[in-house]
Amino acid sequence: MNKSKASYYGPFFWLAIVSFSVPIVVAAKAFQEVQLSTKPTPHPDASGVDHALWDYLLKTHVENGLVDYDGIARDHLFRTYLRQLSESEPSKLTTSADQLALFCNAYNAFVINGVITHKIRDSVMNYNVEGTEFFDLKEHILYGETFSLNEIEHELIRKRFREPRIHVALVCAAKSCPAIRAEAYTGPRLTKQFEDQSIQFANQTKYVTYDAASDTLRLSPLLDWYGGDWDPVGGYLPWLADRLEDDAIKQAILRASRNETSVAFLDYDWSLNSQAAAGSAAPKPASKKGQFGSGSIPNE
Repeated sequence: MNKSKASYYGPFFWLAIVSFSVPIVVAAKAFQEVQLSTKPTPHPDASGVDHALWDYLLKTHVENGLVDYDGIARDHLFRTYLRQLSESEPSKLTTSADQLALFCNAYNAFVINGVITHKIRDSVMNYNVEGTEFFDLKEHILYGETFSLNEIEHELIRKRFREPRIHVALVCAAKSCPAIRAEAYTGPRLTKQFEDQSIQFANQTKYVTYDAASDTLRLSPLLDWYGGDWDPVGGYLPWLADRLEDDAIKQAILRASRNETSVAFLDYDWSLNSQAAAGSAAPKPASKKGQFGSGSIPNE
């Protein structure tokens, strides 16, 4: 082929190459996406639970802290995970971090299952069965025993582990709860996961804000209801200050710890943390201490 013919056929040659290559690249990317979205095969740990199932469900059905309850309800792996929790043996786990991770995952899964089972669309605070409120319903099976959500939180978790950061990890299906993490908690990564949740909590205005005009800090009620849980680490104000990125709020918190700045607590938005209900109006905050359940204040 002479030089003139080569230059003539050149563009068509490269166009053919590109046309042939693009479908291969697209197909390869599609195959990779299919691999990433493939549902995991259960491989339980020593307790009989595979948190990779819960991890998959959260990554698939949680976005921006909001839950696709209908999507989880349709996913058969959720039933598999709940069955594993019901038959689990936490005592076979060798570290307290592994046990705490299991209980945190179980609590969050049971809250979601309660919302699905009882077809709650507005707020868990509007639901009760013959006078028994959502968080006191004994219907969640863990290691062969039946618990209420309050029992799991206050007896199995708070009383055993004395870890204040569980309050930014446990999610009570309300918008004012900490955002549900889109991954499962695991023992080896638990400290890092808790710390990441703590930093996110401290730096979101829905939980921590400051009004300079009145020199008033406004904080999540969780810090009021569960404030004593932070006493072993010096209190929740220094805990927040250590994690804050906004210097003005940090200085206000340090002043508040010296009683030089006022502290008030925000209203709690109990509307459901659902993707479907993202635009719905919040129910009025409950006012009586005794009527709250898990995720708000401890039982007396």
